[in-house]
Amino acid sequence: MTSIDYRVVVDGLAFAEGCRFVRGALWFSDMHHRAVHRVDPTTGESLGRWQTPDKPSGLVIGDDDEVTVTQMESRTVARLDAEGGLNTIADLSAVADWHVNDMTDAPGGGLYVGNFGDDSVPPAPPRPGRLAHVSAAGEVAGVADDLGFANGLVRVAGGAVLLVAETRSDPPRITAFDVAEDGGLSGRRVFAEFSGAHMPDGLAATSSGEVLVAMPFARELVLLDAGGAVVRTFPVDRMPYSCAIDEATRTAYACLSSSWEEQECLRERDAAVVAFPLDADA
Repeated sequence: MTSIDYRVVVDGLAFAEGCRFVRGALWFSDMHHRAVHRVDPTTGESLGRWQTPDKPSGLVIGDDDEVTVTQMESRTVARLDAEGGLNTIADLSAVADWHVNDMTDAPGGGLYVGNFGDDSVPPAPPRPGRLAHVSAAGEVAGVADDLGFANGLVRVAGGAVLLVAETRSDPPRITAFDVAEDGGLSGRRVFAEFSGAHMPDGLAATSSGEVLVAMPFARELVLLDAGGAVVRTFPVDRMPYSCAIDEATRTAYACLSSSWEEQECLRERDAAVVAFPLDADA
């Protein structure tokens, strides 16, 4: 399948993850370089770079551009201060059985954080994991069980529904939960179900409920409508792991890489963040 035409925003990265478009700026983690980046989405010019001691992944950008980031191997969530220091706000090791990864906001200043579940890789079956909720005070609790590698996370329906990409469930799927004011989850149901190499990873959504899904092993991004039906697909030439949307211009962004293996990523440095029209036909 031929790749769509896209514009390269930033290249020469090791492994880009946690892509976010916030107030005109593009944010992402370079996991294997242990850095968080903020760039101009048009020029790719760096607007900020912060080193982290652990591998960063999921990002939440506050109203004042305050950055909260997962620290994968230590299974913690930390916040960057004005001087670039990193302050741990929560330890998730009581809930996360293996590395933490993506993250999104929860009501009342809280967070939802996913984790791998275990260190297995296909074709070995995964160990189901739990989704963590971190309160504004830093209290950690498990709010959903039996998730097959909880990966991309996004809230839709005005924040009332949480979508969780279960990358290694059988079959692969995106699961929906109703969100309570205290961050609790209920009403578990399937939002979208896939097959074969279509294993969902990163998620991004519009205010109308459209959901863009990164499918690394299918080398596609898939746009779903608010009901979970496929609207269009965007084939790409490398594996897409994360995505973001600039809703004002209907521009999509994706983090691409030829590998996820650390040493190969550091050697090749072929990861990139790219942009393409969300309404383009594949």
